[in-house]
Amino acid sequence: MTHVCCPSCRLRFTRAAAAYLVACPTCGEPPRPVDTADRVLGYRLLSDDDRSDTLPHAVAVAMPIDRPGPKPS
Repeated sequence: MTHVCCPSCRLRFTRAAAAYLVACPTCGEPPRPVDTADRVLGYRLLSDDDRSDTLPHAVAVAMPIDRPGPKPS
């Protein structure tokens, strides 16, 4: 199994992330494949929770409805 990592940032990526990864999200360098797991021992695994470009969670907000007609005075 091939592992993908960024040696300059000491990050390793999951197989799913590595399939679409063009550059390291931290430094912008291209990721490098590593053939054995012992070469990435000690590297931090980058997960989806670490991403800064994710959209914020939606929050439900109640808004008053403007009704046509005369406004109360």
